Amino acid sequence: MTFTQSLNNQILRGWILLRIETDDICTETWTSYIFDPYQELYIWLGQIRDLQLPAKMIIDKEGREVELIAESLSDLLVQFRVEPWMSARNTTTRLNITVERCELLKAFHDGIIKFIQDEYQPSQWSYIDNLSNTNWGALLQPNNSSGQNWQTRLAMYGGGHSRVPETGRETVWNQLTLKQQWLVTLHDVLLWIANLAANGQIREVYAVVSLYKNLPIDIALGELDASWYEQRKIELYQQYELRENSITRRTIHNRSRLAKARLETLKLGQIIDGSIIKIKPYGVFVDIGGYYALLHISAISQQPVEHPEKVFQIGDWIRAIIISMDVERGRVSLSTSDLETEPGDMLKDPLIVYEKAEEMAARYYQNVLSKLQ
Repeated sequence: MTFTQSLNNQILRGWILLRIETDDICTETWTSYIFDPYQELYIWLGQIRDLQLPAKMIIDKEGREVELIAESLSDLLVQFRVEPWMSARNTTTRLNITVERCELLKAFHDGIIKFIQDEYQPSQWSYIDNLSNTNWGALLQPNNSSGQNWQTRLAMYGGGHSRVPETGRETVWNQLTLKQQWLVTLHDVLLWIANLAANGQIREVYAVVSLYKNLPIDIALGELDASWYEQRKIELYQQYELRENSITRRTIHNRSRLAKARLETLKLGQIIDGSIIKIKPYGVFVDIGGYYALLHISAISQQPVEHPEKVFQIGDWIRAIIISMDVERGRVSLSTSDLETEPGDMLKDPLIVYEKAEEMAARYYQNVLSKLQ
């Protein structure tokens, strides 16, 4: 396993290339800061160590995602595969080997540690450093008798692309004690503060810190008054017009330059993957890799949508199609309604829409051509 950070290419600046090489085959994929996979990679490797198999994780790479899959063959051996994910055009398995669990764990561990020591530049990756601030060495230590509940950790991170509802965050949340819930809340608040600071919202940073700075002490002393925090949060959020959201993965280098370069790579009818960064009554804004595009409320579904918040949350992963572009004004409009097989699919199960996105995009493109002829 080797990791390489891109520094020169405008579009892939800061992205990290994961390369997996065996005696017979080699495969590689870019990992994007928009969908930072390294928290989930840590969990995936932990599941392998503790024999919580099969273990699966997705690495997003616009329109060409891959899935890492590990299945148990014995206490010592696993089958390790790299397969396309949500790609109707390419269903060929990219890698399929039998390997010892310990050998697979050590290969990933050694590759990451070498990368951090020799090449990694966190400032080119994200405001949140999930590589060097993760205890990768713990994966090489023997697990305890019960093993860690990696699915719970995954749910708390909001990972897994919501593919397993029974291990989703809402379900797991109800299984936590009140203290545990507030500790997870504190985790989210720290990410939120980083996001506010990255956007230069210092006044809002002070407001949030002033509310939550005593929370760890209250928890430690067993004096947590949850109702007071909830009420004070509402008052403070109204005063400063705050809305909780997940951190937007961004690099520190000039964003306007990145946005312009990104715009030049887009085209009508293109399938894109992105992350919801802002929700308004008229639609949602999507970070599609250095550029913010609009998904209007009328383009979410072929059935009426009361409010975008009924469908999306900040930080949600989304797949959409580009239906209009204004290069001069720097505007890109998206649609998910054009990817629906049946009206209302986006309201019932967006993942079904995303899985068939390529097929529906091809139909959309043919319809556009027929109208032009």
